Amino acid sequence: MNSIDRQAFNRFEVELSTALKEEYSFYQSLYVMLDKQRDVIKYKKDEHLLDLFAEIERCHQRIRKSGERIEGLRQKDQALFKAVSTLPEIKKIVNSIITLVKKNAALVRESEEYIRGKYERIKMELGELQNSQKILQYINNFEPAPQLVDGKK
Repeated sequence: MNSIDRQAFNRFEVELSTALKEEYSFYQSLYVMLDKQRDVIKYKKDEHLLDLFAEIERCHQRIRKSGERIEGLRQKDQALFKAVSTLPEIKKIVNSIITLVKKNAALVRESEEYIRGKYERIKMELGELQNSQKILQYINNFEPAPQLVDGKK
């Protein structure tokens, strides 16, 4: 490599390394947030569910941006990207991100199980309420008739 190519390589290495470290930091923060969300879900703090869904939407957007950012670097110079991505430091960061993504996915699956359980419980309770409402409606629509006591009216 001549000096110009070496300089471009070094700049791209720094740029990719910086981007990956920022993404690693994001996925670490995401893990902490998902762990907190799981606890909120697990310990029946239903009043916080809407806040959780808003956070989840923000995370989806951030994850999408993460992918776009790395894809943008790859598209910027595919040959440099391929060469830089083989460096041990870059591979180490990427492997760390992969590990965090797997841990995050496990937390999400666990939270989904709790949410499914809550959903089924709420669905059952709503069904019971509907049955209760039908019974009350039947009782309210029931016209009183004379009661027979000891065979007399």
